[in-house]
Amino acid sequence: MTVEPTPTDIQMVLESKALNGERPAWCIERQTLVWVDIRGPNLHEFNPADGSDRFWEMPSWIGCHALTSRGAVVALRTGLYHLDIFDNTLTHMAVAPFDSRRFIFNDGRCDRQGRFFAGTMFVALKPQPDVAAPDRATPLRRYEGEGRWSDATPPVGTSNGLAWSPDGKTMYHADTDTKLVWMYDYEPEAGTAANRRVFADLTWSAGAPDGAVIDSEGFYWCAVFGGGEILRYDPAGRMERRIRMPTTFPTMPVLGGSDLKTMYVTSATWKLPPHLRGHTPDGDLFAFESPCAGLASSMFDERFLPAS
Repeated sequence: MTVEPTPTDIQMVLESKALNGERPAWCIERQTLVWVDIRGPNLHEFNPADGSDRFWEMPSWIGCHALTSRGAVVALRTGLYHLDIFDNTLTHMAVAPFDSRRFIFNDGRCDRQGRFFAGTMFVALKPQPDVAAPDRATPLRRYEGEGRWSDATPPVGTSNGLAWSPDGKTMYHADTDTKLVWMYDYEPEAGTAANRRVFADLTWSAGAPDGAVIDSEGFYWCAVFGGGEILRYDPAGRMERRIRMPTTFPTMPVLGGSDLKTMYVTSATWKLPPHLRGHTPDGDLFAFESPCAGLASSMFDERFLPAS
């Protein structure tokens, strides 16, 4: 296993102090990093060329997004929408496939064919201590167009770590609650996953698997929320590298930059006591150089967008 880099190898590139930075995606066309603050709730676009970061305030919590030619499809607590960043319009596409009083969208992205998948986590508008743990589990869902969703996996507690192998024939999906990352055989033409088995078991860690990304060699990079590190696994599920982060709460890595070799990592502050937020590196955006290039972010299939 490769020795982790020293802290000087990791740079803070944006002092964002996000409550819940998540779902970074590299836009090749604009050479920018699009990311969300779930609890902001905002969609952000960071430009590393000049250090600027513009954002669009959302009407409800935003779990994830997928890039389009004119902006992004955004998964809000209230449903799925298309945000056109050029004319600043938000167009409704589908209602949320869950009780939005109890759940929000969490990690999600497109497969290699542009199908959008999104999972959920339990975040009730009001405390619900009487709700048993099994009732908090929901499946990963696939958007079918025309407002329809279908179930793609068995239910999990907190959906995270969604990624596909370079050839698109293996799907990875994690449950933060159980600290397990699974792998599936994936049928690219049908968009279906089968034969679930454990890929990585993080029950040894003080943290739990959060967002993830696949590099061009098929290695799986996983943020360990609460554990303060990024782990890199080879396609056989062997840990190849551990990278200590300046934040205890990294949320998701992605490879970007002109050569797709800059690893950007979002982070969160919401787990900190309020008096500490803004006084630690948590919530900022970090970057370091990867030993391997990444893959272009899969764009949303625009045939599923509402007619203009």
